[in-house]
Amino acid sequence: MFDVALSALGQVMSGGHIAFLILGVCVGLIVGILPGLGGIAGMSILLPFLYGMEPTAALGMLIGMVAVIPTGDTFASIMMGIPGSSASQATVLDGFPMAKRGEASRALSAAFTSSLMGGVIGALVLSFAIVIARPLVHRPVNLSDNGSPTY
Repeated sequence: MFDVALSALGQVMSGGHIAFLILGVCVGLIVGILPGLGGIAGMSILLPFLYGMEPTAALGMLIGMVAVIPTGDTFASIMMGIPGSSASQATVLDGFPMAKRGEASRALSAAFTSSLMGGVIGALVLSFAIVIARPLVHRPVNLSDNGSPTY
């Protein structure tokens, strides 16, 4: 199981794929900072640029963008008191009053640290869940003589 995950990781971790991932992160931060735009709007903005690209590079760009949009919402939530999405409403309630008192750096660092921890823990759980679930999901399908699948 782990050999498949390592071979896929080696294929995706090339220089071009990492560059598209970083570009997606930059686009996601810009979309996240602008109030009112979210993940769906960001994907619909980015989608026309992805046609014709290699599928793994395009997927990396989308993943990079979608992963950082909630983090980009933090800027508008704390500094302006405008939630960029529904996920950042609690950040407005706590972070904006802190920014008014002159503690914006403390509020931003707390939000970024919690975003970092949630992202790392979520990625680790997802990585192990995919490796465990792959044998359960991947079942070979045999076609019978009349063309209907048999399991």
